[in-house]
Amino acid sequence: MSVRTISENPDQSPTTAPILRLVPPADQLPLEWEVSPGVPAVPGVPPALRIVGDAGPDPEALINLPDPRRWVAQLARAVSEVSVGERPASQLTRWVSRDQLVRIAARADAMRRHPSARNQPGRPQARTVRAVRVCPVAPGIIEASAVLVGGERAQAIAIRIEATAGRWLATAVDLR
Repeated sequence: MSVRTISENPDQSPTTAPILRLVPPADQLPLEWEVSPGVPAVPGVPPALRIVGDAGPDPEALINLPDPRRWVAQLARAVSEVSVGERPASQLTRWVSRDQLVRIAARADAMRRHPSARNQPGRPQARTVRAVRVCPVAPGIIEASAVLVGGERAQAIAIRIEATAGRWLATAVDLR
């Protein structure tokens, strides 16, 4: 190991410090692992992934959007009706993303096939929106929740809406 003198101040005596060098190890570990042949351990980034705050929507487009609180209340009631089979899922195609609409329609099919649904008459149950909470996440992105009452129990719905092409689009919907 060689030693080099270092002096921060010319008035002081120089101090000695070791010189460090990087030496590559003989057996380097690979930086990429596979769970099984052809399957990487770290999944790739989904193509639909969008980082919030990169390039938000046009500010003028946000002005023309409807009031999110009122819009979420109407959408929550419609999603609730679709989820129990009282409304066709096709009525929400413009307002709910395709993957979420498939999930809601599958829930409606499961509700229709459930044994407890056979004992109830086909009369629709009126639901009323009791409360809506709206939380802006970023410009053009809002996460909201709504509570609906009616029927046998209350229902909570969480919705993420994003400004897309001058309208709100629900990109995540969760019913409890």
